[in-house]
Amino acid sequence: MNFNFTGRRSVFMIRVFFVFTLLLSLFADGARSQDEFELVQSAPSETIYERSELPRTFEVWKKMIDESKVSIDIEAFYFADAKGEPLESIIESIKYASERGVNIRIIVDSSFYSRNDKSVDLLEGLENISIRKIPFGNLAGGVMHAKYFIVDNENLFLGSQNMDWRAIKHIHEMGVRVKNKSLANTFTELFETDWNLCVGNIYGLANQRPVNVVNSENPVILNSSKYGEMTLYPAFSPPSMNVSGFSSEEEELMKIIDNTKERLLIQIYSFSDKDRYDTVQHSKISDALIKAAGRNVSIKMILPDWAMRDYSEDFLKELSKFKNIEIKISTIPQHSGGFIPFARVDHSKYLISDNDISWVSTTNWESGYFRRSRNVTMIINNNLVNEDLEKVFYNGWTSPYVSFIDVNKKYEPVKRN
Repeated sequence: MNFNFTGRRSVFMIRVFFVFTLLLSLFADGARSQDEFELVQSAPSETIYERSELPRTFEVWKKMIDESKVSIDIEAFYFADAKGEPLESIIESIKYASERGVNIRIIVDSSFYSRNDKSVDLLEGLENISIRKIPFGNLAGGVMHAKYFIVDNENLFLGSQNMDWRAIKHIHEMGVRVKNKSLANTFTELFETDWNLCVGNIYGLANQRPVNVVNSENPVILNSSKYGEMTLYPAFSPPSMNVSGFSSEEEELMKIIDNTKERLLIQIYSFSDKDRYDTVQHSKISDALIKAAGRNVSIKMILPDWAMRDYSEDFLKELSKFKNIEIKISTIPQHSGGFIPFARVDHSKYLISDNDISWVSTTNWESGYFRRSRNVTMIINNNLVNEDLEKVFYNGWTSPYVSFIDVNKKYEPVKRN
């Protein structure tokens, strides 16, 4: 009898151990697949932006790439590396990923590549790496201006940061990292579309069947350890080159402005009712802002001195005259090491609406970016994300680098190179 009892008890204990092990495994898998969200900032060195406690671009990019196991898809306006600078380490991480069998695909804009830095060539011809150049000017009249990448079909980054060493170290930028398979799948739909467009497959876009994408009508709800529950969805430009079911950036921006009740805080690289290619005025966004100001929405906006161009200066001055609209111009001081071409500027593109809606984007507020160029945006509904972006905004708004736009001053062109 004792033998039987012991045997039964042993079988029982083995079963308990098996169930316990299975539960631990399931828990571990759940933990590994937990959705994640981060705001990601580039803070120009030697500036007050370095006070921010948000994750930094270099660390986030490197971790994502170093932890990749299966695939990395990168769609970026361009690559610009420099010896001894931080992008060099990112490129090395991409090379190491390819060596361990990660399949890597890269898209850059063909027109920018033809006239500018060709650092993407550092990855050309390496095993498991394929590079294509998209002729977006021929396809839609603009450029492939998006900046995003997807790791292992679940980990996504997008933001104002180009694959440029200066965007990591000497330019103020804002982005987001989201680990969520549904969002990653939606961006993969975009990447596959543009990957095919690189080789002239425009028929695939025209004949696409609707897919189950994340959009304003079908957002993602996720829980992150820092921010708790949030609702988010992407939007894309231009509408003529979007996958069926994608939300339109300009339409979503209009909705946010029109539904704002109390305040809009906006930090944007450029804003005009015309761009250099427009022959007619495009006042859709400014009209919406003026209308919002008329219903007593407080609007504060920061733009860099680079935004004061011939076709935008008068427009911004006139906009600033409206009640409830305040505009400041930022000038980030030069680095102690001397002048750096195409650097020391605020290049971020984000806004917050009231206390809950945040917009983080690659898009500048000119018609060409919405109507002729490829861009991407993430729209987030979460109070804590809103609070963190508010801190970033007021860190700039109260800084010594900004001053209210002067309607009586003629702004001189800024030296860029």
